[in-house]
Amino acid sequence: MNYIVLIIPFLTLVLLASPASAWDVLVVQKYRAKPYADVVRGFDSVDSGKTSVLILEELSEEDPVREIRRRNPDLILAIGADALAKVSKIGSIPIIYCMVLNPEPLAGNEDNITGISMSVSPEKQLATLRKNLPGLKKIGTVYNPAKMSSFLEKARFAGQKIGVQLVGAKADRPQDVPRALESLPRDLDAFWMLPDSTVTSPEVVEATILYSIRTKTPVFTFSDKYLRIGAAISLELNTFELGKQAAEMAKKIRSGTAIKNIPRAFAEQATLSFNHAVAAKFEIPLN
Repeated sequence: MNYIVLIIPFLTLVLLASPASAWDVLVVQKYRAKPYADVVRGFDSVDSGKTSVLILEELSEEDPVREIRRRNPDLILAIGADALAKVSKIGSIPIIYCMVLNPEPLAGNEDNITGISMSVSPEKQLATLRKNLPGLKKIGTVYNPAKMSSFLEKARFAGQKIGVQLVGAKADRPQDVPRALESLPRDLDAFWMLPDSTVTSPEVVEATILYSIRTKTPVFTFSDKYLRIGAAISLELNTFELGKQAAEMAKKIRSGTAIKNIPRAFAEQATLSFNHAVAAKFEIPLN
């Protein structure tokens, strides 16, 4: 009988504690993709909650918000701009976004939303480029102002602090990019290819690499896939680490920290790579 007296209270405590300790995370993404899966793996490696995935393209329910409310998760992890756009007006559930290039217009000033931009901070990117191009004084870029104005403003400020001038040429459409490239000054030390869909179509990337060859200007980019076609340096987002970074935010929310007190952030971890042949051509020291 003594055993029964001891065991029953223990089981009662376990049963009572289980619902309180439950932590359901709903991952919302438009489609299945390896980078998104890597984010989820990184998130799960840190967060101990129960994670389920909602694929918007596979959802029979016309209104994903209705399905999300039916599931009633403790937290939404919105991966990608399409997912953030769908969930951003759900005011009652905490939301962490990631893999979103330009989150400000989508997230607005909502108190229940925080997250991580798809970009590494401009300070870190420029510091990395400066380390590998010690003589860096002037860098050019082409960008769509509707998508990248906020990032460019931060980048200009970051450049001023380390003595690097950023010259930007606007392109509202992919067909505007060749003209924008030609408008850049000829004394640039590097060209910065941004993760802006306006400037990353195959035709535009080809025009950018030809510009690099013609003007003898090395290209600094956000993905190592462009190294294979002539870019010199890449600083590529580590999506697994991005998931871990999001999970650290989730832990703060779970512990009771208000989302408005968890600042929206840039991605912290990225991988630096070189095209050695191109780097040698431009006499870039490989540290």
